[in-house]
Amino acid sequence: MIRFLRPLLRKWCLTANTIRYRVEWPRLADAMRVCGPVETLFDGGAGSGEFARRMLDHHLCRKVIALEPETFSLLQQNLGHRKEARLIEGSLLEVPLPDACVDLAMSTQVIEHIEDHERAVAEMARITRPGGWILITVPHPPEHFPQPGHVREGYTPADLTALLAPLNCAPVHTDWFLTRPTTTRFLRACRLPLKGVYLPAAWADCETALTPEERRVQEPFGILMLFQKKP
Repeated sequence: MIRFLRPLLRKWCLTANTIRYRVEWPRLADAMRVCGPVETLFDGGAGSGEFARRMLDHHLCRKVIALEPETFSLLQQNLGHRKEARLIEGSLLEVPLPDACVDLAMSTQVIEHIEDHERAVAEMARITRPGGWILITVPHPPEHFPQPGHVREGYTPADLTALLAPLNCAPVHTDWFLTRPTTTRFLRACRLPLKGVYLPAAWADCETALTPEERRVQEPFGILMLFQKKP
């Protein structure tokens, strides 16, 4: 019975994977409204390609270059058929692209996994054209869901600004997601006996209508910052 109900339930409920897309995507879309649609978007550590796909589908970019070192076969499965997408198997520490070749370099929940994060963001800045944009999301301390793959707990706005400042990149927009009330609801729902379905979507959507400042004061798990590379 559960097997047949699960596809129906997932229309209204979020899993551990999809809750992130539900609350983080509106913040990415808002950031893209600040810089405007771009010609070429680079997604470093693209994972399954979900955010890259949404950028294309919402006409926030015309072309995507998606780089992924680990789940490349899944990325190919999801985006390999899109003629607007170029897929690269590789590391953010050594991006096989020329200088100043993209309009926006994006990395979502990636650099907290990388010991040499200075080099990772330097590669993002290198491939971004002067006047272009760098969009980063990372955990914000204190981390609600400690993960062994993270080499640091998270970043404050000051941390990210200091990381990008030597690369001639200045912050222009900051936002927050996965607030403490959302994560508390999620953790409670995880204890329910129905496995695979965790949180009613409406519970996560409560934070979407808040202002950035309202999200900031609710101990958010995630932070987004948009930087512009100086001409």
